[in-house]
Amino acid sequence: MNVYKAGSLCLSTLTGKYQRRGHNLENLDELADERDRVRVQEREALEHLSQTRAKLSRVRTELQNLRKTRDELNETVKALKKARDGLRDSGRKNIISLSGVQKFAKGIREGTEAQRELSRLEWKMQTSPLEKEEEKRLMVKIRVLETKVAAQKRTQRLQDNVIKNRQEADELHMKIQEVAARSQAHHEEIVKLGEVFQALRTKADEQKKILDEVRARSAEIRQRFFSMRTITAVAERKAQMEKEKAHKQSLRKEAQRKLSQGGRVSLEELEALYGDDE
Repeated sequence: MNVYKAGSLCLSTLTGKYQRRGHNLENLDELADERDRVRVQEREALEHLSQTRAKLSRVRTELQNLRKTRDELNETVKALKKARDGLRDSGRKNIISLSGVQKFAKGIREGTEAQRELSRLEWKMQTSPLEKEEEKRLMVKIRVLETKVAAQKRTQRLQDNVIKNRQEADELHMKIQEVAARSQAHHEEIVKLGEVFQALRTKADEQKKILDEVRARSAEIRQRFFSMRTITAVAERKAQMEKEKAHKQSLRKEAQRKLSQGGRVSLEELEALYGDDE
């Protein structure tokens, strides 16, 4: 675009440039109207861009929050998986230990019966007079029963631990699935909101381009308005000077006519006759 600087060109040059452009805005009123219309367009374009940028800011914040929540959920899933795997490892170790204890304890009485027999023999040792051989025999039997009872108790404890580990691992696995589902839901929402964000950013870029074009148009119109106003002022001054010159010439001729006829000449006519031309 050509920008005309006021005062940088003579009146004829400026006028010639406007004529060559062939623009419809031929006077100050039309330029002023166009300037006002472009100002309205600029305000509207700026308002639209501001609204879009505000939406962008809100969506960006929402995206950041969603990503933060999703990442936290993913970290929770990792921690839960680690805990679940730890429980499964512990369960496998307990099963291995249980297999060994069960081999040792295979074929023994039920734990309650072994404990009952052990209690009976211990009571007998404490309350009945026994010979040395009988006492030794009972002591050996008691140690065997104690070993079997301990093995049975350990077996039961290991079985309980295996069951407990399996239950806790299953609960953690369900929790993992639940948290993973929430994380996936957040991810899907992030994808959708990301598309909205991209659309808004594209819209903002387009609106910024429109605003820049309108501002450029506004600057051109203002410059042309100022140039046209300068042209008009110069033209009006020139017309006024021509009018004054013509009036002075008319007064001079009238004074010469009166003097040639011996008539009276007015002061204004004398000034026109003998005054200096500007």
